[in-house]
Amino acid sequence: MQALILAAGMGKRLGKYTSDNTKCMVEVNHVKLIDLQLKSILDADIKKVIIVVGYKAQNLISYINKTWQNKGLDIVFVENKDYATTNNIFSFFLAKELAIQDDTILIESDIIFEGSLIKKIKETNFKNVAAIAKYEIWMDGTLVTVNENNFITDFISKHEINFASVENFFKTVNIYKFNKTFLKDIYFPFLETYMHVYGVDSYYETILKVTANLNKDNIYGLDIKNTKWYEIDDAQDLDIANVMFSTGKTKYDLIMSKFGGYWRYPRINDFCYLVNPISQPKVLLKN
Repeated sequence: MQALILAAGMGKRLGKYTSDNTKCMVEVNHVKLIDLQLKSILDADIKKVIIVVGYKAQNLISYINKTWQNKGLDIVFVENKDYATTNNIFSFFLAKELAIQDDTILIESDIIFEGSLIKKIKETNFKNVAAIAKYEIWMDGTLVTVNENNFITDFISKHEINFASVENFFKTVNIYKFNKTFLKDIYFPFLETYMHVYGVDSYYETILKVTANLNKDNIYGLDIKNTKWYEIDDAQDLDIANVMFSTGKTKYDLIMSKFGGYWRYPRINDFCYLVNPISQPKVLLKN
């Protein structure tokens, strides 16, 4: 088993936090995302790590080589020199020859999560696994539906979401386990064909949608339930992540310093926010 981290993006929406470094160098509670991810990989007894770098690549490479030297990880870097004009579909493609050598856990570098999650995914008995969480209104991005056996039946982009059916949706956590045969014989052939036709400004999950539609038993959806995680796309996300992954008085002080507007905070009910972020409830529509 090996891990692959996609860390080439510019993270423009994080503003000052990524002016000199890529997104995974951002700190949550004074710890860099990349350190949290590499520690969780090591704790899961995974030794080989592939990191696709791009924006501020040398900063990230230098930091990792210095900080993680002699820690038990074999880290290989793949550079996406076209990071400014491509999306993560191309970053994943660049790592193809390394990815197909072993079963791979794929992680997006802007995700913070409880350290035990990688081990849970690794130890599942299914060959291809997507970490998923039951949809909540604060979530943004790709959703999925699953069948009675928890295999993913469809990947749904945020532009395709029908909010009248959200009770059936799960959110992708952007952490996957892929069998090397699946990657070699199914996933990457579809990916290369897609890029040839549509270009490189897309997401790797577009290809997962194709494979899920072809075979409903390809990817198992592992419901992570109460495991904490958060995707950090902008400054507000970073603010929320700091609250989520803090404890005690520190957490209380951070929450109280926000002066309302908590609707995007998981499991916090904000009764002062004057905007309804979802459509009217079904009961109201019926009446």
